[in-house]
Amino acid sequence: MSNELLISLFSAVAALLSALYALRSTRIAQKALSIAEEEFNSKKESLKLYLVEGINYITSDEEYVFGFNVSVTNQATAPNAIQRMELLITFVRSDDTTGNLILQHDASLHGSISGHEVSPFTVPREVPAKSATTNWCLFAYSGEIKKFGRIDKYTLRITDSSGSVCEVDSYLIKEYRIV
Repeated sequence: MSNELLISLFSAVAALLSALYALRSTRIAQKALSIAEEEFNSKKESLKLYLVEGINYITSDEEYVFGFNVSVTNQATAPNAIQRMELLITFVRSDDTTGNLILQHDASLHGSISGHEVSPFTVPREVPAKSATTNWCLFAYSGEIKKFGRIDKYTLRITDSSGSVCEVDSYLIKEYRIV
């Protein structure tokens, strides 16, 4: 065997080993990418809502105070925060068109619900990774709410720190009249 043939054979074996090593490295890199993508997706999961109870107090001055006891769960592996809480009340008018009234959460209303001791959410509110927090969302409206039409549903909407919105609907809530 000549030196040239030996060098060619050695080069072919080296190229084959190099190709096998590159194939193995590609498989390892694909697995690492898959793990990194899964971890990234688990960090950015949005908040989840669970409605425990919804109530409506009507004062003698016809002021409406809406309270919703809500559990907010952060299923992500990174902390998240509640940035905004809104109540969207959907009405059906007499001509069968729909309209919405949007109210903002007001933690200062905790004393306006007589007979109930409620602890409202403070906004912004951090929710640690893989945990839940339960408190009250409070909203007020002064004026005749029935003038808009029949209330179809109440939608509680929470916006988190990344701008993701999660919602929970309620079609019925307990109503109390304070005299």
